[in-house]
Amino acid sequence: MPIRFACFIGFLLITMTSCYKSKQTTLSVQVRTNLGLAINGASVTVQGVPPENSDGNALLIDYEEATNGNGIAFFNLEDIYKPGQSGAAIIEVKAQKSGLIAERIVDLVEEIENRVDLVLQ
Repeated sequence: MPIRFACFIGFLLITMTSCYKSKQTTLSVQVRTNLGLAINGASVTVQGVPPENSDGNALLIDYEEATNGNGIAFFNLEDIYKPGQSGAAIIEVKAQKSGLIAERIVDLVEEIENRVDLVLQ
């Protein structure tokens, strides 16, 4: 009986640890005017900084989206984050429209919805 119980506990532990599902790594960028109004149609770019990771391979982080009616551009970054990795990336987020620009360097956190607020000036 103790051997069966030990086998059951071992099986249960292996099953529970192997079924971990990672959460999505996303980025939501809110673009506003200095008066706090949402800007529709602003161009938002996301690029990797620095251009290399610890393996010496170039990071291929280069996305562009336009903001929606609420002034939000949404990016799904699942392809740059691998489960078990510590940290996702350091990125530069830049928004522009009608000659106004805002930018920020952001350290992405894995498996959460990262948020950035930019004010065009």
